[in-house]
Amino acid sequence: MPQTVLVVDDDSSIVHLLKEDLEMEGYSVLEAYDGQVALQLAKKHKPNLIVMDVNMPLINGLKALENLRSSPDTMRIPVLFLTGEATANVAPSLSTSPRVAHVKKPIDLDDLNSLVRQMIEKYPIEAV
Repeated sequence: MPQTVLVVDDDSSIVHLLKEDLEMEGYSVLEAYDGQVALQLAKKHKPNLIVMDVNMPLINGLKALENLRSSPDTMRIPVLFLTGEATANVAPSLSTSPRVAHVKKPIDLDDLNSLVRQMIEKYPIEAV
């Protein structure tokens, strides 16, 4: 059974690009376009990794992370943030969070694939 990655971004072109790329890498991919739907999908499917934008409507990525960490069902799911924000503005709040990494947009797909693989291997959710 393939590992599952939830891709969350309010930009549908990014979601579709990442979905296609990750499926070619052998992952099963769920997609969401805001933090609220992402939280629902995470609770229902418990993906191996969430790749999520920081700035989104309804619930932004940082608030979604806070919600994920407050639920026993989702607290151990690793999160890889995509951000167009200046790293200095976002990185401090992310670097202290366990099971969290970030990558700046624009995304290099080879680097992203490597980081996705590393995070899934380093933080297996089956160990819950």
